[in-house]
Amino acid sequence: MSFEGGCLCGAIRYRIARKHLNAVHCYCGMCRKAHGTAFSTHAVARPDQIEWLQGEGSLVSYESSPGAHRAFCPVCGTHLLVHGQTGDGTFAVPAGTLDDDPALTLIGHIFTADRVSWFEIADSLPQHAGWPPGVAG
Repeated sequence: MSFEGGCLCGAIRYRIARKHLNAVHCYCGMCRKAHGTAFSTHAVARPDQIEWLQGEGSLVSYESSPGAHRAFCPVCGTHLLVHGQTGDGTFAVPAGTLDDDPALTLIGHIFTADRVSWFEIADSLPQHAGWPPGVAG
């Protein structure tokens, strides 16, 4: 099974080859700033599971913290990828860039210590003040 997505203007397209997509809501200040929202939802994938269909070479990378990079479309500014944060090579793909409405399995909330006061988490999924146990940051 695969899931496709891309940026707002269509210049950059990708495909994720996975049976299903796990995702987390992240409340860190960098994600809030990058997405302009109370939190960002990221699907997780290994580099070998992402195929760039068009525009990969035009991605603009920004080092948002030491070793952590966020990639954007240079035309429309869509945030398409986060990598280098976990130390295990995984990519975080903003779920809002996926086409249609694919089924996501939300597995928890991360960096809840940075959550804004005007948003309340209303589910019973695991909440982690920072990285979940076993994930190097």
